[in-house]
Amino acid sequence: MKNNVLSRFSIFLKGMAMGIADIIPGVSGGTIAIITGVYEEFLNTLNKIDFMIFRLLFQGEFRKIWKNYNLGFLFSLLMGIFSSIVILSHYITYLIKDHPIALWSFFFGLIFSSIFFLLKQIKNWNFNNSKFIFPSKIYLLGFGILIAIYVQTLNPANNEIDHIYLFICGMISVTAMLLPGISGAYILILLGAYETILETLKEVVKLNSDHFLNFFAFIFGAIISVKLFSKFLTWAYKIHKDNTLSCLTGFMIGSLPSLWPWKTETISKDFFLSNLYLPSGDFTNSTFLEGILFILFGISVVLILEYLSKKNAKQK
Repeated sequence: MKNNVLSRFSIFLKGMAMGIADIIPGVSGGTIAIITGVYEEFLNTLNKIDFMIFRLLFQGEFRKIWKNYNLGFLFSLLMGIFSSIVILSHYITYLIKDHPIALWSFFFGLIFSSIFFLLKQIKNWNFNNSKFIFPSKIYLLGFGILIAIYVQTLNPANNEIDHIYLFICGMISVTAMLLPGISGAYILILLGAYETILETLKEVVKLNSDHFLNFFAFIFGAIISVKLFSKFLTWAYKIHKDNTLSCLTGFMIGSLPSLWPWKTETISKDFFLSNLYLPSGDFTNSTFLEGILFILFGISVVLILEYLSKKNAKQK
């Protein structure tokens, strides 16, 4: 019983980490799910949910539903995600505005170091037996990198925000959240709905009924998207795991420029990489030192998670 409670609490904390990532533009909750080791189980659990659950619900088979659909895992994870989103919706603007170096440095270190552990999971590169010069994994890795970089070159749209548009935003952004390296929050910025969603979350927490329709329109779109897209990702993971991991790792590599902590305040109209720089003065520069410390902190978190993952695997 004690181990079960600890396991559920661990999943809850991983969900909180995913929620933190989901609400920060440039960071992907899917990336955190991979780093924390819940990505595949999350996809499998979402994919298992079908209309049969309603039949069992009407029959009062609550225990059977809980067990067969792995709802203990899903409930703990989603509670963690929603807890972070609700709490951070009040403070995220402050963090991005007043502590950008620390925030982006931490996530840069976190994702940069996790890329190497993901690449180690990809087996059978087959350079010698490749039909097209390089193995398919190389092409999919490059494809993921290019897509992630392309998303960063897009400009935010100015669209009228209504319930139907928020429904569409829910479908698109949550699909992105399931993909490591593609930030759902950044997609919302591109769609012009990020501030509306943040404001909606704040008001829903205050039980302001004027924002309930906006909230449910977005959530309904998200649920439909999650169900459809999780089925595809589950199939890809099961049948083509190495190729899928290669593409997802490419998304993560391509997202690194958006997480680079040192960016010019005045955004250039040139290619977005020209907005990135490295502070002069090395360790005598407080901005550089702050960035390095939080990058190392992010790397340390991944190393600790990897160590705990191996330790748990040995115990099993």
